[in-house]
Amino acid sequence: MEVTTIYDNQLPKDSIVIKSHEDTERLPEILNYINQLSDSKLFPGKYNEETYYVKQHHIICFRIENKVLTMVTPEYQYTTSQRLYEIKAQLSAHFLQISKSEIINVNYIDKLKLNKNGTIKIIFTNGDYTYSSRRYLPLIKEALKL
Repeated sequence: MEVTTIYDNQLPKDSIVIKSHEDTERLPEILNYINQLSDSKLFPGKYNEETYYVKQHHIICFRIENKVLTMVTPEYQYTTSQRLYEIKAQLSAHFLQISKSEIINVNYIDKLKLNKNGTIKIIFTNGDYTYSSRRYLPLIKEALKL
């Protein structure tokens, strides 16, 4: 297998474009490996005055509540001192910003309900739920192919 790297500063930061012949046998393995690398990022969060490091695939969402950034997992809610825009820059493609104050992991979406006021009620697999803002509706629909 021949591998060539071509740098293109016109691409967004942390973006990789892979060109391949459709019959390349090891391409699925390579893509899986790249996805695992991005999912292995750890995020520090505090719970009961102790700091824990949480893998991003365990995170349901990041949300700002009472001016505090909270990292929600199926088991716990951690607080973090990072800013939402800093977190967003480090996340894999499985995460989607749904409002000015919240980013969700689409892998934890159980169901969606479109409300009459133009928002979407997002229900997670753990039973928790949230609402999108109308401003982000076009981006959400595009990302979730609605």
